[in-house]
Amino acid sequence: MESSDEQKEIIKDKNNLVIIARPGSGKTYTIVEKIQLILEDLYNYQGIIAISFTNKASEELRKRCIDKGLALNKSFFGTIDKFCFSEIIVPFCSHLSGRNQELKIKSLEENTRLRNLDKKNCKHVGKIIEEYLKQDTVFLEFLVETALYILKRVPDATKYLRARYREIFIDEYQDCGLNENKMFLYLVKQGITGMAVGDIHQAIYAFSGKKSVYLENLIKNPNFHYYKLSENFRCHPSIYQYALSLYGNSEEAAEDDKRVFRVKIDGNEKNIAQKIEENIPNIKRRYNLKSTSGFAILCRNNSTVDILNKSLTIPHKVYTKTKLDDDQSDVAHLFVQLIRGYFDENIYAFDITEQYFSERNKNNKYRSLLNATQKLFACPINKLAENITLFSHIAQIIYPDIGIEDMSEALSRLKDVLNDKHDYENYIPPKEDEISVMTIHKSKGLEFNVIFQMDMYDYIFPKESWQQGGSAESWKQDLNLHYVAITRAKVACYLMEGSQRYNRKGIQKSAKPSPFYDLPVLKKRRLDMKW
Repeated sequence: MESSDEQKEIIKDKNNLVIIARPGSGKTYTIVEKIQLILEDLYNYQGIIAISFTNKASEELRKRCIDKGLALNKSFFGTIDKFCFSEIIVPFCSHLSGRNQELKIKSLEENTRLRNLDKKNCKHVGKIIEEYLKQDTVFLEFLVETALYILKRVPDATKYLRARYREIFIDEYQDCGLNENKMFLYLVKQGITGMAVGDIHQAIYAFSGKKSVYLENLIKNPNFHYYKLSENFRCHPSIYQYALSLYGNSEEAAEDDKRVFRVKIDGNEKNIAQKIEENIPNIKRRYNLKSTSGFAILCRNNSTVDILNKSLTIPHKVYTKTKLDDDQSDVAHLFVQLIRGYFDENIYAFDITEQYFSERNKNNKYRSLLNATQKLFACPINKLAENITLFSHIAQIIYPDIGIEDMSEALSRLKDVLNDKHDYENYIPPKEDEISVMTIHKSKGLEFNVIFQMDMYDYIFPKESWQQGGSAESWKQDLNLHYVAITRAKVACYLMEGSQRYNRKGIQKSAKPSPFYDLPVLKKRRLDMKW
């Protein structure tokens, strides 16, 4: 792939950077190319920090770097929680206490005293961190705060990071919270070059304190050079233009070949499901698509997912959250990765092993992990729950400092998932003839040939109308969610709208179309039709 002019400017700029990267704009390619250039100029004991907000995204970036032949043994790839724990808290907490510590990671939920703590508004986090560090305990919810606490009190920790790492990359910066932003700026202030990549329009987690304001502030920060990655390498141009036009950002003339459709149907969600089934063969023929696995129905709410699951008669796969997905520990993420690898015929034990160890540099651990993972992948599905010790064995090879007691919560959640066919099927890739059904939040980071977006109704999309007294922030979050849904589609996007809909109580009522349809210039960028 030849770098675009936008990408070339970013790759060669050695200053602190903030990049606004639209969906399908080649941001991962750009980051990998820049990492290659940086690594060529480092001493053999130095590396880079590459932070992603999900293990899946981190694994993908690391794999792309390995496929390019880059030596990553001195670099860090992972989530910010993992970075804080493994690179700051574990190595340097003993500098505060003056003794060796075997740390345990616990959740606030496990502590009867702190269970109901308001994490967003707590003014005594420092005292809590200090008190429990003395008891060899750190809390999952305060890992970043704990790392900052140590950095400000242990000068050697900062010296180590500054000597070891030359650059820090953070992807999906619009998903940063206050303390993640503080950590990034602290490291940049210490002389580690920073690169933040994100998309303001994909900020959809404000309910958990993740706001695009930190990305917006970096754009205004004079210490950062600001770039855009605006070229579209994924979606059909008409889909990309429609998505940008939600914010009035597209100046291109409307495409003759429009691929965004507003589809009206007489009836409710059940009738929409029937019409989708009837029209999939026509859509396949129209766009020369062979497999149904490239189709997805995206919903605002799980209640709509449930209705579709009961209404669809064609093969379909529903993706929901499991107990394991709710556990944010490194061990739980590893278990999810292993289950996905177990069910995905395109993932081998070798692929898992390569993400953690190099055969050249850590031969013993490499072989141990490879053998254990091969044994796990060879286990029959009906025996998987009985062989749960294989999962804990693999975890201890990768995380030797985490004991069985520390991973007890993740193991309990894993066991529940493996004993529930409905749960573990969430990790099985769709078959060739299956259409995927999920919430829009679940679809973030994924892509499909064709998507059908449900719930395009007033008081659902958006939940509140700021024109009628609702908050502008709520409107913005819902518009961003709509944007994320549209930009999952590569070939065609269908916005589904019925004359009736079910409310949360399961009562059918008249449906009013979403005000989003009426935003300026959108009508000329889509085709309106009735099925």
